Amino acid sequence: MSPRPLVIWIVAILLGLAWWSLRGDRPEPAGSQVLLLQDRLPVERIDEIEIAFRDGTRTLIRRTGDQWRQLQPFPVGIDAFSARQLITTAAALRGLRALEAPGQSDLGTEDLGLAVPNATITWRWDAGSTTLDLGDRTLAGGAWASLKGTGEVWLVDAALHERLFDLDQRLWRDRALLPEAGIETRGIGLRAGEERLILERTPRGWTMKAPVETRADPVAIEEWLARLSRTRALGYLYDQPSELGRYGLEPPIATIELVGRLDEDRAVLRLGDPLGVGSTDRYGLLEGSPTVLRLGEDVQGILVPSTASLVDPTGTAAIREDVARLEIRRPGDSPDFTLERDLDGWKLVLEDGTSRGVDRGAVERLLGQLTEARATEIAFGPYPAELERAVVVLHGFDGRPLDTVRVIREGGEGRWALENGDAVLRIHPAGFAPLLELDRLPPS
Repeated sequence: MSPRPLVIWIVAILLGLAWWSLRGDRPEPAGSQVLLLQDRLPVERIDEIEIAFRDGTRTLIRRTGDQWRQLQPFPVGIDAFSARQLITTAAALRGLRALEAPGQSDLGTEDLGLAVPNATITWRWDAGSTTLDLGDRTLAGGAWASLKGTGEVWLVDAALHERLFDLDQRLWRDRALLPEAGIETRGIGLRAGEERLILERTPRGWTMKAPVETRADPVAIEEWLARLSRTRALGYLYDQPSELGRYGLEPPIATIELVGRLDEDRAVLRLGDPLGVGSTDRYGLLEGSPTVLRLGEDVQGILVPSTASLVDPTGTAAIREDVARLEIRRPGDSPDFTLERDLDGWKLVLEDGTSRGVDRGAVERLLGQLTEARATEIAFGPYPAELERAVVVLHGFDGRPLDTVRVIREGGEGRWALENGDAVLRIHPAGFAPLLELDRLPPS
C-alpha cells in the first residue's frame, strides 16, 4: 500500500474517534426534537420573571401595562424587548434529548450541574408559573436543564443559557432617561450651579417662576418635553457605587426634576463630571436607581436648555381679537392718543376728545406686532427707562385693562424691544418699527 492511502485511513480513524468522543457530550436525540416550554409559557400573559443564581444573587422583573421594571436587586427600568426575549427565547427552547431517570444513568445531576443549578428562572402570570433549572453547558454547544416539579432533565440548545450567562444584564435595562416627560408633566425644575429654572403648568398655560416670573412659551416647552422623553443614556457604568462624589454627582453639576400630575410623581436626574480629560460624555444618575449612567453630549444639550428659549417671545398674552381699545402714552411732549374699535373699523381719539377714522390695516398691523410677533432675541435685566418710546395699555370690550406693553428702542436707529413688566426684553430688529406716532397712522 502506498503512503498516501495509509494517511487517508489514519485521518478517517482520527475523525471517527473525535466524533465518538463528542457524541458523549451531546447525545443524538432519540426521535424528533421538541419545544420544551411551548405549552408551558403563555407568552402574552407573563408579567413577572424571577432569576435566582447559584451565587445567591436574585433578579426580579415585573411588568405593569407595557412597562417592565427590575425590582431586585434594585429598581431600574427594563427594556421591553429585552424582557420579552427572556420569554420568547424560553418558549423556543429546543429539547434535544430527555433523561427520564438521571440518577440511574451514567450521568447524575452533579455531573450536569443541576444538583445546585447555575440559575433557576421562574415565569409567572395570573394563573400559574413555570420554573426551569439551568445546569452546565456541554462542549458541543448544548446545555442541561430540568423542569421543576417534573423530574425531567433535558439536553437543550444553549440559547437561554447564553442570554443569562453571556449577556451583561445591564444591557437588558431601558436606557430611556425621562420617558414620563410630556402632557402629564405639571412642573419642571432645573438647577445648574447658581442658576435656577422653574416652570409651572397652570390652567392658562405655562408660567416661568425663575430666574424671573414671566410668561413661558408653551410650544417651546412641549417640544422640549417631547425631546426629553426620547433622551437615552449611552450606557450603565457602575451599580451601587460606595460614594457619588467621585463622579461629580454629590453634589451634582446640574439637576433636572419633573413633577407629574401628582406631587409624588417625580423624576430627578443628576448630571455629573466628564468621564475623563477630553471626554464630552458625563456621568449621570436617576434618583431612586443606584446606577451611574453615561450621558452623551447631545443629551446634555437637551437636558440643560437655554432659559431664553423657553420664554414666550410675544409682547403680551392678550389676544388681538379681545382688544377693543389701545391707549398709547408717549414720553415727553409727544401727544397721547387712543385707538378704539368703531363697528368694523378703528378711530383715533386725541386727548381733547376729537377723533377721526384711521386706516384699519395700520391698526391691525400694530396689534399684530404687540400680540403675535415673536422676538428674535430674549434678554433679562432691569428695564431701561431712558430708552422708552411708548407705553401701550390694552383694554377689553368691558373697558378693563387686559395688559400693558412698554416699547423701547436702542439709541439712533437701533433695535426695538417690548417689555411686559417682567424684566424680560423681547427684542426685535430695527425694521420692526411699530406705528406709535400720529403722523404714521393714515386716515381711513
